[in-house]
Amino acid sequence: MGSALETPPSTRGARLRATYERIPPSMRLPLGLLLLFVVAFSSTVLPLFLLKSTERAEIAGMQSASGVVGQPTTIDLGVDNVGDTLIKPICVSALFDLPVQVEQVTFQGLDTVPFKDGRACGGALSGQETISVTMTLLPQQAGTVHVRLVASKNDKEVGPAVVRTLDVAPR
Repeated sequence: MGSALETPPSTRGARLRATYERIPPSMRLPLGLLLLFVVAFSSTVLPLFLLKSTERAEIAGMQSASGVVGQPTTIDLGVDNVGDTLIKPICVSALFDLPVQVEQVTFQGLDTVPFKDGRACGGALSGQETISVTMTLLPQQAGTVHVRLVASKNDKEVGPAVVRTLDVAPR
């Protein structure tokens, strides 16, 4: 058993109040504002640095087009990064339901790359940026070609697919 002179164990609230009372009154307001700023900063800005947003890009701007069998045809479209992260490399994947040979793909009018394995990759796409892409293709058969286009990062699709048509006339 303890002696009668011992103080009872203090509670957390009592210890906190004692610490607060040790702070000089002229320093309480500046320290309180500093504490408020630190809490507000850490709750709003830190998640921006700690949480990664997802890569997301969409194909935009391509309307239905037309071409002639055996003659080069260009398709102009845009790729819009609707996320906040850098997508590198940015790729355009395309599938056709009729035979079509894609000769080349040009990103931003500068970077011309070959089309291999159903996609062409070139450069990078910053957050909230939109770039232009021109596909040069050679239709092999007359008819309506359905083109499935999707933005990707290498072989991982990073956006929704869009389907457009290409009307191909015989020679």
